[in-house]
Amino acid sequence: MTIERQTRRRWMCGLALVAMVAGAASAQTALRVKGTTTATGGGAGVAAAIQLDACYGYRGLDFVGQKSFKARANDKGQWSVLGVTSGVWMFAAHAPGRLPQVVLLPVQFTQKNPASATGGQIPWEVSFELAPAEAGSALERAALAAASGDRAGVEVALPAVAETGDAAALVAAGEMALMVRASGLARAFFERAVAKEPTLGRAQLGLASAAMMEGAWDEAAKRLWTARDQGVSDRLRRAIGAAITELQRIAVPDGAYKCSPGAPGC
Repeated sequence: MTIERQTRRRWMCGLALVAMVAGAASAQTALRVKGTTTATGGGAGVAAAIQLDACYGYRGLDFVGQKSFKARANDKGQWSVLGVTSGVWMFAAHAPGRLPQVVLLPVQFTQKNPASATGGQIPWEVSFELAPAEAGSALERAALAAASGDRAGVEVALPAVAETGDAAALVAAGEMALMVRASGLARAFFERAVAKEPTLGRAQLGLASAAMMEGAWDEAAKRLWTARDQGVSDRLRRAIGAAITELQRIAVPDGAYKCSPGAPGC
Protein backbone atom coordinates (compact mmCIF):
# COMPACT_ATOMS: atom_id res chain seq x y z
CA MET A 1 0.00 0.00 0.00
CA THR A 2 1.42 3.39 -1.00
CA ILE A 3 2.00 6.16 1.56
CA GLU A 4 -0.69 8.22 -0.14
CA ARG A 5 -3.27 5.43 0.19
CA GLN A 6 -2.29 4.81 3.84
CA THR A 7 -2.73 8.52 4.61
CA ARG A 8 -6.13 8.62 2.89
CA ARG A 9 -7.27 5.51 4.78
CA ARG A 10 -6.21 6.95 8.14
CA TRP A 11 -8.00 10.21 7.32
CA MET A 12 -11.26 8.39 6.44
CA CYS A 13 -11.08 6.28 9.61
CA GLY A 14 -10.56 9.43 11.63
CA LEU A 15 -13.65 11.05 10.10
CA ALA A 16 -15.72 7.94 10.86
CA LEU A 17 -14.54 7.95 14.48
CA VAL A 18 -15.42 11.64 14.89
CA ALA A 19 -18.90 11.00 13.46
CA MET A 20 -19.43 8.07 15.83
CA VAL A 21 -18.39 10.11 18.89
CA ALA A 22 -20.56 13.07 17.84
CA GLY A 23 -23.53 10.78 17.28
CA ALA A 24 -23.11 9.18 20.68
CA ALA A 25 -22.80 12.57 22.37
CA SER A 26 -26.00 13.88 20.80
CA ALA A 27 -28.02 10.71 21.31
CA GLN A 28 -31.03 10.94 23.58
CA THR A 29 -32.76 8.19 25.48
CA ALA A 30 -35.91 7.07 23.67
CA LEU A 31 -38.63 6.79 26.31
CA ARG A 32 -42.01 5.10 26.49
CA VAL A 33 -45.05 7.10 27.59
CA LYS A 34 -48.31 5.43 28.56
CA GLY A 35 -51.82 6.64 29.21
CA THR A 36 -55.53 5.99 29.13
CA THR A 37 -58.59 7.40 27.40
CA THR A 38 -61.95 7.20 29.12
CA ALA A 39 -65.35 8.79 28.88
CA THR A 40 -65.87 11.84 31.10
CA GLY A 41 -66.81 11.21 34.70
CA GLY A 42 -64.59 8.17 35.08
CA GLY A 43 -66.49 6.16 32.50
CA ALA A 44 -65.47 3.20 30.37
CA GLY A 45 -62.38 3.15 28.18
CA VAL A 46 -62.56 4.81 24.77
CA ALA A 47 -60.77 3.41 21.71
CA ALA A 48 -59.34 6.78 20.70
CA ALA A 49 -56.66 7.93 18.31
CA ILE A 50 -53.57 9.29 20.10
CA GLN A 51 -51.25 11.87 18.61
CA LEU A 52 -47.95 13.24 19.96
CA ASP A 53 -46.23 16.23 18.35
CA ALA A 54 -43.00 17.88 19.45
CA CYS A 55 -43.14 21.65 20.00
CA TYR A 56 -39.65 22.27 21.42
CA GLY A 57 -36.50 20.29 22.08
CA TYR A 58 -34.21 20.10 25.08
CA ARG A 59 -34.36 23.32 27.21
CA GLY A 60 -36.58 24.99 24.62
CA LEU A 61 -34.14 24.57 21.72
CA ASP A 62 -35.08 23.38 18.25
CA PHE A 63 -36.28 19.80 18.32
CA VAL A 64 -34.10 17.13 16.69
CA GLY A 65 -35.50 13.69 15.94
CA GLN A 66 -38.87 12.16 15.16
CA LYS A 67 -41.38 14.93 15.79
CA SER A 68 -44.67 13.06 15.54
CA PHE A 69 -46.10 9.78 16.79
CA LYS A 70 -49.51 8.18 16.39
CA ALA A 71 -51.05 5.36 18.39
CA ARG A 72 -54.41 3.79 19.08
CA ALA A 73 -55.95 3.17 22.47
CA ASN A 74 -57.46 -0.28 22.83
CA ASP A 75 -61.03 -1.01 23.91
CA LYS A 76 -60.01 -0.51 27.55
CA GLY A 77 -58.59 2.90 26.65
CA GLN A 78 -54.96 1.89 27.22
CA TRP A 79 -52.19 3.15 24.93
CA SER A 80 -48.41 3.57 24.82
CA VAL A 81 -45.83 5.22 22.57
CA LEU A 82 -42.11 4.38 22.40
CA GLY A 83 -39.55 6.84 21.05
CA VAL A 84 -40.31 10.08 22.90
CA THR A 85 -37.21 12.19 23.61
CA SER A 86 -36.38 15.42 25.47
CA GLY A 87 -38.64 18.39 24.81
CA VAL A 88 -42.12 19.82 25.11
CA TRP A 89 -44.76 17.59 23.56
CA MET A 90 -48.38 18.12 22.62
CA PHE A 91 -50.51 15.10 23.58
CA ALA A 92 -53.92 14.79 21.92
CA ALA A 93 -56.69 12.19 21.94
CA HIS A 94 -59.75 12.14 19.70
CA ALA A 95 -62.48 9.70 18.77
CA PRO A 96 -65.62 9.81 16.57
CA GLY A 97 -68.55 11.39 18.38
CA ARG A 98 -66.35 12.86 21.11
CA LEU A 99 -64.51 16.12 21.70
CA PRO A 100 -60.71 15.87 21.61
CA GLN A 101 -58.58 16.61 24.64
CA VAL A 102 -55.17 18.26 24.29
CA VAL A 103 -52.41 19.04 26.78
CA LEU A 104 -48.77 20.10 26.46
CA LEU A 105 -46.21 18.56 28.83
CA PRO A 106 -42.41 18.71 29.09
CA VAL A 107 -40.55 15.40 28.89
CA GLN A 108 -37.06 15.45 30.46
CA PHE A 109 -37.03 19.08 29.39
CA THR A 110 -33.86 19.99 31.28
CA GLN A 111 -32.07 16.62 31.43
CA LYS A 112 -31.02 14.42 28.54
CA ASN A 113 -30.14 11.52 30.83
CA PRO A 114 -32.84 9.10 31.98
CA ALA A 115 -33.04 10.61 35.48
CA SER A 116 -36.80 11.20 35.22
CA ALA A 117 -37.55 7.77 33.78
CA THR A 118 -37.26 4.24 35.12
CA GLY A 119 -35.95 1.71 32.65
CA GLY A 120 -36.97 3.84 29.68
CA GLN A 121 -40.51 4.22 31.05
CA ILE A 122 -41.69 7.72 31.92
CA PRO A 123 -42.97 7.41 35.53
CA TRP A 124 -46.21 9.30 34.89
CA GLU A 125 -49.12 8.77 32.52
CA VAL A 126 -51.13 11.04 30.23
CA SER A 127 -54.79 10.28 30.83
CA PHE A 128 -57.63 11.77 28.81
CA GLU A 129 -61.34 12.11 29.54
CA LEU A 130 -63.32 12.57 26.34
CA ALA A 131 -66.71 14.27 26.44
CA PRO A 132 -69.46 13.47 23.91
CA ALA A 133 -69.88 15.88 21.00
CA GLU A 134 -73.38 17.10 20.20
CA ALA A 135 -74.18 16.07 16.64
CA GLY A 136 -74.14 18.99 14.22
CA SER A 137 -72.80 21.45 16.78
CA ALA A 138 -70.02 23.98 16.18
CA LEU A 139 -67.85 21.99 18.58
CA GLU A 140 -68.36 18.81 16.58
CA ARG A 141 -67.42 20.61 13.35
CA ALA A 142 -64.34 22.04 15.01
CA ALA A 143 -63.43 18.59 16.38
CA LEU A 144 -63.57 17.04 12.93
CA ALA A 145 -61.42 19.85 11.53
CA ALA A 146 -58.89 19.58 14.37
CA ALA A 147 -58.56 15.82 13.93
CA SER A 148 -57.63 16.34 10.28
CA GLY A 149 -55.25 19.23 11.02
CA ASP A 150 -57.50 21.77 9.30
CA ARG A 151 -56.66 25.00 11.13
CA ALA A 152 -58.90 27.13 8.90
CA GLY A 153 -61.85 24.81 9.58
CA VAL A 154 -61.27 25.11 13.34
CA GLU A 155 -61.07 28.90 13.16
CA VAL A 156 -64.31 29.08 11.16
CA ALA A 157 -66.26 26.80 13.51
CA LEU A 158 -65.22 28.19 16.89
CA PRO A 159 -66.60 31.77 16.95
CA ALA A 160 -70.11 30.41 17.59
CA VAL A 161 -68.79 28.67 20.71
CA ALA A 162 -67.30 31.93 22.00
CA GLU A 163 -70.74 33.55 21.91
CA THR A 164 -72.88 30.83 23.47
CA GLY A 165 -70.65 28.21 25.09
CA ASP A 166 -70.40 27.47 28.80
CA ALA A 167 -67.03 27.14 30.52
CA ALA A 168 -66.59 23.47 29.59
CA ALA A 169 -67.37 24.20 25.93
CA LEU A 170 -64.91 27.11 25.94
CA VAL A 171 -62.17 24.85 27.31
CA ALA A 172 -62.90 22.26 24.62
CA ALA A 173 -62.69 25.00 21.99
CA GLY A 174 -59.36 26.18 23.40
CA GLU A 175 -57.92 22.68 23.30
CA MET A 176 -58.93 22.27 19.67
CA ALA A 177 -57.19 25.56 18.90
CA LEU A 178 -54.07 24.16 20.57
CA MET A 179 -54.35 21.05 18.43
CA VAL A 180 -53.86 23.15 15.28
CA ARG A 181 -51.16 25.32 16.96
CA ALA A 182 -53.33 28.45 17.24
CA SER A 183 -52.07 29.38 20.70
CA GLY A 184 -53.42 32.95 20.67
CA LEU A 185 -56.92 31.75 19.84
CA ALA A 186 -56.61 29.04 22.48
CA ARG A 187 -55.67 31.62 25.10
CA ALA A 188 -58.74 33.69 24.31
CA PHE A 189 -61.04 30.71 24.91
CA PHE A 190 -59.31 29.62 28.11
CA GLU A 191 -59.39 33.15 29.52
CA ARG A 192 -63.09 33.42 28.72
CA ALA A 193 -63.64 30.08 30.48
CA VAL A 194 -61.78 31.34 33.58
CA ALA A 195 -63.93 34.49 33.57
CA LYS A 196 -67.05 32.29 33.63
CA GLU A 197 -65.71 29.74 36.13
CA PRO A 198 -62.57 30.97 37.97
CA THR A 199 -61.88 27.66 39.74
CA LEU A 200 -61.94 25.47 36.62
CA GLY A 201 -58.61 23.65 36.77
CA ARG A 202 -58.77 22.42 33.19
CA ALA A 203 -58.94 26.02 31.93
CA GLN A 204 -55.74 26.83 33.85
CA LEU A 205 -54.18 23.67 32.43
CA GLY A 206 -55.10 24.96 28.97
CA LEU A 207 -53.47 28.33 29.70
CA ALA A 208 -50.34 26.48 30.86
CA SER A 209 -50.33 24.54 27.59
CA ALA A 210 -50.71 27.74 25.55
CA ALA A 211 -47.83 29.30 27.51
CA MET A 212 -45.61 26.29 26.77
CA MET A 213 -46.50 26.47 23.09
CA GLU A 214 -45.27 30.08 23.16
CA GLY A 215 -42.13 29.28 25.18
CA ALA A 216 -43.32 31.18 28.30
CA TRP A 217 -41.90 28.71 30.83
CA ASP A 218 -42.40 30.73 34.03
CA GLU A 219 -46.04 31.43 33.22
CA ALA A 220 -46.59 27.79 32.33
CA ALA A 221 -45.22 26.62 35.70
CA LYS A 222 -47.45 29.07 37.62
CA ARG A 223 -50.52 28.04 35.63
CA LEU A 224 -49.77 24.38 36.33
CA TRP A 225 -49.56 25.10 40.07
CA THR A 226 -52.96 26.77 39.91
CA ALA A 227 -54.46 23.96 37.83
CA ARG A 228 -53.29 21.35 40.30
CA ASP A 229 -54.57 23.34 43.28
CA GLN A 230 -57.97 23.77 41.62
CA GLY A 231 -58.43 20.06 41.10
CA VAL A 232 -57.48 18.63 37.73
CA SER A 233 -57.99 14.97 36.96
CA ASP A 234 -56.37 12.73 39.57
CA ARG A 235 -54.81 10.73 36.75
CA LEU A 236 -52.96 13.82 35.52
CA ARG A 237 -51.71 15.08 38.89
CA ARG A 238 -48.43 13.17 38.79
CA ALA A 239 -47.70 14.34 35.23
CA ILE A 240 -48.42 17.94 36.24
CA GLY A 241 -46.18 17.67 39.29
CA ALA A 242 -43.32 16.41 37.11
CA ALA A 243 -44.01 19.18 34.58
CA ILE A 244 -43.76 21.87 37.27
CA THR A 245 -40.40 20.50 38.39
CA GLU A 246 -39.05 20.39 34.83
CA LEU A 247 -40.15 23.96 34.07
CA GLN A 248 -38.72 25.30 37.34
CA ARG A 249 -35.32 23.91 36.37
CA ILE A 250 -35.13 25.93 33.15
CA ALA A 251 -33.40 28.90 34.84
CA VAL A 252 -31.00 26.65 36.76
CA PRO A 253 -27.72 25.40 35.19
CA ASP A 254 -27.59 21.67 34.46
CA GLY A 255 -26.44 19.73 37.51
CA ALA A 256 -27.18 22.57 39.93
CA TYR A 257 -30.79 21.67 40.67
CA LYS A 258 -31.56 19.73 43.85
CA CYS A 259 -35.06 18.45 44.33
CA SER A 260 -36.27 19.37 47.82
CA PRO A 261 -38.41 16.89 49.78
CA GLY A 262 -42.06 17.61 49.16
CA ALA A 263 -41.44 19.58 45.94
CA PRO A 264 -43.65 18.64 42.97
CA GLY A 265 -42.30 15.67 41.07
CA CYS A 266 -39.82 14.63 43.82
